[in-house]
Amino acid sequence: MENLQKWWESLAQRERQMVLVMAGIIAISILYWGIWTPISNAETQAQAQLNAQQQTLTFVQESAAKIAILKTGGGSRPALTGSLSTVVTQSASAYGLSITRMQPQGKQIQIWMDDVPFDALLSYLGDLVQKQGLSLDNLDVTVGEQPGMVKVRRIQLSQA
Repeated sequence: MENLQKWWESLAQRERQMVLVMAGIIAISILYWGIWTPISNAETQAQAQLNAQQQTLTFVQESAAKIAILKTGGGSRPALTGSLSTVVTQSASAYGLSITRMQPQGKQIQIWMDDVPFDALLSYLGDLVQKQGLSLDNLDVTVGEQPGMVKVRRIQLSQA
């Protein structure tokens, strides 16, 4: 500290003023780029993440409502026309879905599918329940490899 004081006293008045101005500029720079900018950037990123999470929540809530309607049958059921396997297969092809495996069991059928679009799957299930008169007993899906895609582990449908 004593060396710094000797150095300060050895400076001319004009040099002291220049050192003080530079010290002020350095202090302001540290405050701006070291504190203010990182906080501002973090706030912007947090807001963007919040918006993305809110959109995801809305999507999940809408999807859950659709699934609940499908699971309960959504009201009165029309009578099934044709065999259970035929109706399920024809409806799947109408929505551009391919069934990987199908296992009929009397008045029930189980279906497995590889990566399919989630929206198309919901429309397909809605068609089976609302237009074909089937009951959605069980639905087990996992996240697909691409966004918007799901892998159907098992769908269990039955005739009413």
